[in-house]
Amino acid sequence: MRLSDLDPLIPLSNLREELLKLPKGYCFYEQELIDFLSRRRWPENNRRIDRTTFWRWRNDNGIEHQKVFSRLDLLKLCQICDHYRIDGTRSEYLDIVKRKKEVS
Repeated sequence: MRLSDLDPLIPLSNLREELLKLPKGYCFYEQELIDFLSRRRWPENNRRIDRTTFWRWRNDNGIEHQKVFSRLDLLKLCQICDHYRIDGTRSEYLDIVKRKKEVS
């Protein structure tokens, strides 16, 4: 499966189902993720997420610096992307992540 074949605005629950169909250990490359997240963040135009933003999103989700990403990494990055698409702030997102960690 290629991310470019998916609707960038696919709901997270449907994306999760699609990802579960992939073989265990399947991973995505950084550039493919950036392309998908850019289309998800700004579906109405061709803006791109810059590398600094991508690194910040990875750090905010506790994803280590790497060139390949797991299915779970993709879901986390889509979640933060959706948060910003609806005009959420970074501090709000960090509070959400903190509350999730406390519940776990």
